[in-house]
Amino acid sequence: MRKLLVGFIITSALVVSCAFYYSTLHKPFQATIANFPIDNNKKFKSVQTSLKLIEQNDEDEYTIEWKTSSEITEKMYISHDISLLFEDGRLKETLSQAKENSNKLTQKLKVDGEDSGHFEAITFHYSELHYPNDITKSVQSMSYDQIYILDSPLSPLEYFKRPNSPSEEEGQRILDTIIKQNLQYTWEELTNYFQVDSSKYYSIPLTSLYKYNDLSLPELPVSQTNEILRQTWGTLYQDYFSGLEKHDGTIASPLGSSVPLILYHKSYSHLLIIFSSRDGEKYIIIKNLQ
Repeated sequence: MRKLLVGFIITSALVVSCAFYYSTLHKPFQATIANFPIDNNKKFKSVQTSLKLIEQNDEDEYTIEWKTSSEITEKMYISHDISLLFEDGRLKETLSQAKENSNKLTQKLKVDGEDSGHFEAITFHYSELHYPNDITKSVQSMSYDQIYILDSPLSPLEYFKRPNSPSEEEGQRILDTIIKQNLQYTWEELTNYFQVDSSKYYSIPLTSLYKYNDLSLPELPVSQTNEILRQTWGTLYQDYFSGLEKHDGTIASPLGSSVPLILYHKSYSHLLIIFSSRDGEKYIIIKNLQ
């Protein structure tokens, strides 16, 4: 009996050791957006976000195809694209894809809608490359697309990215005015609630962040702008995209939340991200910038 017990212990230890060895070798990578220096010698070959009306299911119901893609000239250690789709200033859906040893990513999703609306999608494209001597660098870019849907009982469904007629211009004006008013009210309520002195910050809605692919943030060179954008997206991914930590400690989906407003302190010592959730909870994310 004692020999059997010893044998069982030895066998169990071997099984555990083998299992640990296997799991260590085959441990799946953790998809993230890390704070590695930017590799200025590497660029994406192409990045794209697209929104396209593909079906009209009823008089006021339709389907939009949402696609993202990125390609780089060589296989990267990790490639990761995250995309956010907003409808009328509220987060409707998210997409995320991460791969090891890949140079190309593609995502696609069909999204149903009804009535008039303004859809905006913004994507952050991120890759990591490993060099000798344990050096890791990153490559990044952003892409964006939008589509307006106009539903009127007096005319067929209209859709466009930029208005091409007086009726489209008027429809865009009405939608933009309503959405802007709602977001401005939300952001002002949040800055008052969290006692943020807006005069000390540069403010940028998340849906406008893509413009800084080619522009510098105020008072900053391009190199520092890119570093701060990477930290911004890393914070968004961790504390917004991946789930909202509620006041009771539980994690909630970000779907239905308002477009986050990003506030960069004019000294660039830190940033704030403010938004409200679907059920009206107020959130502020504070990130010290390196």
